[in-house]
This record gives sequence, C-alpha cells and structure tokens, in this order.
Amino acid sequence: MHRESGPSIAFLVSCVLIAGCTVHRAPQEFTASPSCLRVAPPGSTPLRWSLRDDPAERSALDAWCEGVGPAVFLPAGDTEAPVADSIAIVNWNAHIGSGDLDGLIDDLRSGALTGQPVTEFVLLLQESHRAGRDVPARIPSWAAAATNPPDPDRPGRADITDVARRHGLWLLYVPSMRSGRDAGDVPEDRGNAILSTQPLESPAAVELPWERQRRVAISASIELRTRDGRSTELRLVSAHLDNRSRLGRIARSFGIGRLRQAEALAAFIDDGRPTAMGADLNTWLSGHLADAARILRRALPLPGVLPERPTATLPGPLPDQKLDYLMFALPSGWTAGYRVLDDEYGSDHHPLLGWVRFTAAP
Repeated sequence: MHRESGPSIAFLVSCVLIAGCTVHRAPQEFTASPSCLRVAPPGSTPLRWSLRDDPAERSALDAWCEGVGPAVFLPAGDTEAPVADSIAIVNWNAHIGSGDLDGLIDDLRSGALTGQPVTEFVLLLQESHRAGRDVPARIPSWAAAATNPPDPDRPGRADITDVARRHGLWLLYVPSMRSGRDAGDVPEDRGNAILSTQPLESPAAVELPWERQRRVAISASIELRTRDGRSTELRLVSAHLDNRSRLGRIARSFGIGRLRQAEALAAFIDDGRPTAMGADLNTWLSGHLADAARILRRALPLPGVLPERPTATLPGPLPDQKLDYLMFALPSGWTAGYRVLDDEYGSDHHPLLGWVRFTAAP
C-alpha cells in the first residue's frame, strides 16, 4: 500500500505563507444538529442536504462546518411568480463581500447595463459574506477556518442578508467556511448565495468532495410564467470549486481535484431539469486545467458559443484566466447567452450578465 510521505518543513512554510493553510485535528462528535445544517430564521423552508459520507472526508468537513452559522432562506413580497418572457441571470464572485452588490443591482434595475430597466433577475453569487450573531462567536480548537478577507474592516462590505432586505429580494445563502478563527468584534462566514426577484422554491445544498476547503453548491427553483399562459420551472445553481488542493495532494491543484468536484456537481444536476448554473470553477487556464468546465458542459451544454471578449474573468498577469461561467440546460425553443461586464464593481472578478428567453413553446 502506498503511503504519502509528510511534507518538508520548507514546503509547509511555503504553503502557510502562500495559501493560508489551516491545520486542525479531527473533530469531536457533534452534541446537536450542526449549526451549518440548520436554516434561519426559525420556521424557514427546510433545506435539502446532500452530504459526503466518506469517513476520511467527513472528519475534515465537520471541522469546517463547526465554524459557520446556519443557512439563510429569506422570502420577499409576493409568492406568485410574475408574468415574463425572459429573465436576466448574473453570475459573480463577490470577493468575500467586497464587491458592490448594491451598485450592480441598481445598474440592473436602472437599465444602465442593458439599455432598458431590468425588472426580473437572479444573481448567482460566490464568496458572499454574512456577519453577526448568527455566526458562532468562538469555535473549538479543532474547528477549521479560512483566512480573513483581504480588507476585513473596509467600510461598506456587503452583508448578503442586508442586501436582500434592502432591495426586497428573495435569498438563499449557505455558508461553506468561516472567515478567520478570531471573531474580533463581529464573526463572519462566507459561501454561495442566490438572490432573486422571483419566489425561490425547493432550496437544496450539496457538499462537494473535500480537496482543501469545504465547498457547498446550492440550488433553488423559480417558476416561469409566460404571457401566453404557460408555466414551467427553472432550477438555479451557484457553485465554487477549490482553487488548489491541500498539502498532501498539492499536485491535484493542476486539475484533478477540481475534476472530482465537478463530477460530483454534475451528478447532482444532470437530471434533465431546466437549469441555469453560475459558477467560479477556478479553471486557471485553458486545456487540461479546464476539464472541470468540460465535465459540467455535458450536463449544461448552452450557450453553444461562448463570448469572445474578454475571455478572462479574473484580471491578472496570465492571458486566459477564465474562472467564471454561466451554463444552461434548457428545453427546445429556449435560448440563453451572456457577456462579461467590463466593470468589476469592486471585486477581483468580472460579473457575467446573462439571460434566458422562453418565448417559444418548449
């Protein structure tokens, strides 16, 4: 049997300096239902969970789970879907709350991004930020946490629950990891979120295979009611894959680790339902490093032709840093596409502005 050798001291120091690794021991058994598997506020629509059952992964995932607060499901206004023949869909990595979500939503609604006001839209978000008393003030020594955000004290960081309430939007937020071990004045966590002008139904979450940090993809559905009286459902998915693997599997950072996560995500969504997925797949370059995107395109083949410019969604020195994607699986007659916005809105990623049109009979 092959056994991985331990990392050298120099390699461990490099990892801590470059990757911000967190070392922890195996967790104790939970004394109650873990906070991360609950939903707030009390009485909210239950969240359907798909959890990893591999004992080798479970211990590590539980350590990450222990540091975060409950998921959030917030309704907003009417529970009946409005009548429309299209909907705008935005995918964006909001840089741990540093992105200007308010500005992006205001520009959508004003028509600054499209030439006419957008009334019906969905935002599929990664690295959303939530702070406050719902996040545990202190965590056990064995619990895991990510490094603090780049500017933890920056004024105006967007708490995802506050944004939803300010703009009257439905919200599903599921934290995947804690931001920093020391709570300081206000503890916080981060994860994926879905904001919607239309009512969200059937919220669900799936833990992805453990590579370095705990990653949780989320989904919810909206009802689409067209002007000719038809009604159907569109599933929405927000996902974020690891950008690298842990020390003992560092070579997997070049694609194999994300491939495993992509395969699990594809299995979760490949069931023939109309679906729109926004994701940061952390595919650094084209070629074999983008295998995760190819796996997911088997389940979500639209749009067939991707935007030609700009290809990069993460500014930087590399020529083809395409990390962010909008992918769709739609009935015959529906169309979808997207473009990359020039403005980063304070994030380190460009938002993708997409749309689904369903005027033709499916």
